Amino acid sequence: MPEALITLRHVSKNMGSQKLFDDLDVIIHAGARLGIIGNNGCGKSTLLGLLSGRLHPDTGERMQKKGLRIAHVAQDSNFENADTARQILMSSLDQQHGDSIGRVERMLRDLQWPDPEQAVGTLSGGWKKRLAIAQALLQDPDLLLLDEPTNHLDLAGMLWLEDLLSRVNCSVVMVSHDRWFLSAAAGSIMELGQAFPGGHFVAAGSYEEFLEQKNLFLAGQQERQASLANKMRREDAWLARRPKARTTKAVSRIRDAGALRSDLESVSQRNAVANRGGPSLDFAATGRRSTNLIVGEDLSKQYGERVLFSKLDVTISPGLRLGLIGGNGSGKTTLLKMLSGSLTPDTGFIKPANGLRLVTFDQHRGALDRSKTLRQICCPMGGDQVAMANGTMHIQAFARKFRFTPLQLDQRVDSLSGGEQARLLIATLMQQEADVLVLDEPTNDLDIITLESLEESLQAFPGGIVLITHDRYLLNTVCNDFIALDGSGQTTRVADYAQWEAVAKTGPKAQVEEPRIAKSPSASGQQTGSTESGLSHKERKELRSLEGRIEKADAKLAELDDAMADPAIASDADALIQLDNQRSEQQKIVEQLYERWEELEARNAL
Repeated sequence: MPEALITLRHVSKNMGSQKLFDDLDVIIHAGARLGIIGNNGCGKSTLLGLLSGRLHPDTGERMQKKGLRIAHVAQDSNFENADTARQILMSSLDQQHGDSIGRVERMLRDLQWPDPEQAVGTLSGGWKKRLAIAQALLQDPDLLLLDEPTNHLDLAGMLWLEDLLSRVNCSVVMVSHDRWFLSAAAGSIMELGQAFPGGHFVAAGSYEEFLEQKNLFLAGQQERQASLANKMRREDAWLARRPKARTTKAVSRIRDAGALRSDLESVSQRNAVANRGGPSLDFAATGRRSTNLIVGEDLSKQYGERVLFSKLDVTISPGLRLGLIGGNGSGKTTLLKMLSGSLTPDTGFIKPANGLRLVTFDQHRGALDRSKTLRQICCPMGGDQVAMANGTMHIQAFARKFRFTPLQLDQRVDSLSGGEQARLLIATLMQQEADVLVLDEPTNDLDIITLESLEESLQAFPGGIVLITHDRYLLNTVCNDFIALDGSGQTTRVADYAQWEAVAKTGPKAQVEEPRIAKSPSASGQQTGSTESGLSHKERKELRSLEGRIEKADAKLAELDDAMADPAIASDADALIQLDNQRSEQQKIVEQLYERWEELEARNAL
């Protein structure tokens, strides 16, 4: 058995009136690669504080190996804005260390630092995060504690971090919602929550292996509740006969029945928590049948001498879930804004479907008025009924649907946590019907249970989706088409995130194919307008025009249906026959248009 570095025994900890831990036992061994997960507010950061010694348990004890060196990287790092990376790293070293300058320079190279003399105040959050982790490692820790280390990192930064952690010699405990990162960097996973005895569940292996073992445990706990309930019914029947507690055996059975009832109540409470689930997310779609929702042709954008992308064709159709991949500043948000119509391309054009309904998630959450309460956001016109896409819902039911308590309804938005603000913005988006969801980093600050609900709702949405996220697990699960941007003009079509990661690790020379267009799932993986598609130039123009023609034909068919439903027409046999003939002809036109579209799409996919 590896040596124990830190032991928490029978620990309890409250934050205000909230009990986070009660009789918690945790041991961190040498060589650990432990990932900690759990819902927002369950005490993950508090547990890191207890492990580091910065926080003290209310009851219980904390023990650590003598001479243990611990480095703790918090979620947010505080540096003096005027300091440089080199100054910060030098100041973190013991000046008696033999080769301080050499160690700092090697660390700067390992960080891939672009300019060690640049003031930290001008850096992005991702580079500050790299600096904080490097500062901790220069302390030669035996145990490295990381609180949300992937926050602010772009995809390249995450690859850097995963490679770094694979090479460090110290034990590592990391709190993270990033399931892809956990699978790559953790050797075991601990989930905190009241669904488990002792408030936590630990399993060795990857995140996927952890899920399998967790589900088996919870299923067993459900079976145990049923077994205890059966035993309790028998004991209740015996107790109902009012046995006289005169014998040792009767006294013992009554005492055992009390213990059984207490055990059943504990298991039932844990199962109730486990069955509670995440927020109920359900994006409302308009049901539009248009073949092309957004068409972009020959798109390009550059700022000064820097070309982000050029000659890019993109088509968003119902069922297409397009993921945009690339580092910070690569042009993902620029392309997303073009597709949503808020930014004009330097060349080419964007053509949305007539009356297109777009619902947008802004990563900065600018749509939320932070001076208002949750109640005012949900019911801007007052009252207690929330207007939904398909009716109304009482505001307390709406709050519970998105994991808010009734007490939070009168809480100002600016006092909500980051995860709560993200859930609130998602809730407001679900009040609207949409043809296309345009989502820019919707996963920031969300816990895993909410991420899983978001994944399910996006996979079920029948319209089009354009998604930017640093959550690689969600990106790979949700999206069925990907465009990768490198920020220097190169755009690449990849089959999934893993393929892009392989390309990113081997360098730009290993690009897998030329830039290609996002298409509908039926033609996924093919380049619209390519000379290899089997379509002539005239046929490609016809394919692009079919969307509008089908839309107009559908509208005409709907008008005829409405006319036939008019009571005045229904009572006029001649008029009704004439309209029925027109409707039959119009139905044939619609079917022919769809058949032609399917034919051209099939050939275009060859």
